[in-house]
Amino acid sequence: MTDQTLLKVQDLKVHFAKKKMFRDPIVVHAVDGVNFSIPKGKTLGIVGESGSGKTTTALAVLRLVPITDGSIELADQKICELEKEELRKARRHFQMIFQDPYSSLDPRKRVGEIVREPLELMEIGKPEERDEKVRQLFTQVGLRPELTSLFPHQFSGGQRQRVGLARALATEPDLIVCDEPVSALDVAVQAQILNLMRRLQENLGLTYLFISHDLGVVQHLCDEVAVMYLGQIVEKANRKTLFKAPAHPYTQALLASVPRVHSVPGTPKRVPLAGDPPSPINLPKGCRFSGRCPKATDRCMVEAPKLRDFGDGHLVSCHFAEPQSV
Repeated sequence: MTDQTLLKVQDLKVHFAKKKMFRDPIVVHAVDGVNFSIPKGKTLGIVGESGSGKTTTALAVLRLVPITDGSIELADQKICELEKEELRKARRHFQMIFQDPYSSLDPRKRVGEIVREPLELMEIGKPEERDEKVRQLFTQVGLRPELTSLFPHQFSGGQRQRVGLARALATEPDLIVCDEPVSALDVAVQAQILNLMRRLQENLGLTYLFISHDLGVVQHLCDEVAVMYLGQIVEKANRKTLFKAPAHPYTQALLASVPRVHSVPGTPKRVPLAGDPPSPINLPKGCRFSGRCPKATDRCMVEAPKLRDFGDGHLVSCHFAEPQSV
């Protein structure tokens, strides 16, 4: 791992096995050999349809689901190998912002107590200084410090997500994993939260792993984007390349499916996806997208493509993809 790389994930696999009496266990390949890294102070976005494995990848990075195989390194520490007390102490370095601001905060606690809780659990700072730290965090995320005495139900959705962000910042983490953090908010409030996250990143040097299905949000915030399909990354590139010159048929279909009020010259013709993704239990032998791909041939049905590097970190998993000019 280089000095500039904060998070490095190698060949990550998360398989869920369900035992059956007198039968072989059923195995769900939720994440199946994922590789990526995030430089310090940058944002990697992971996009894909529901069931693609993006949220499970995020939970595995946080050690919130069991890892079947692979390696996760955060700042040269292999967090995939930590257990019990060592893992608890390491958690201050990676935190999460949850999707639903209405259910991620304990309704029985005042919001000041919610934000203070990580400081207590991790024994950060002196006890007499923690209340002042909470007030500073509220100011940092755009909330008035006197609001610390209120309960979550007295806040709007956007304000609750700011409380969740303050809670994530309390331990001064290196990495924040964001699981669809604005999907439950109004569009205008989404923009406010995203601008706040970008400002905090610039001021504090934060690193984000950003999970979303909203391509507009990803384009606004992320430096690099990885596209997942059925547990694997099928394309990864910097933001400009991915949105201007997508090379994988699945990425092209995702971008073409974004609703637009007016047609834009040069916009690719919409190619709707047919059918549903295969079952993560019975995976196809060849390319996992072959059953829905308009470019698929017999080769795609039997031979799984490898990620090829088209230069500048643009990786594509397709037999027939060709580099395009940006």
